[in-house]
Amino acid sequence: MELLTLVLLFAIFFAIYDAISKVNKNIVEQTEELKKIREGLKENSKK
Repeated sequence: MELLTLVLLFAIFFAIYDAISKVNKNIVEQTEELKKIREGLKENSKK
């Protein structure tokens, strides 16, 4: 029974870690896209 509890706790920890990692990756990707859009807007406004 203790082993099952430990396995479940590990699975929950891993699921939370994976979810946070995915959210962080999405934030980084969105930040990069925003930088590209800002640079494009700056270049177009100079013309």
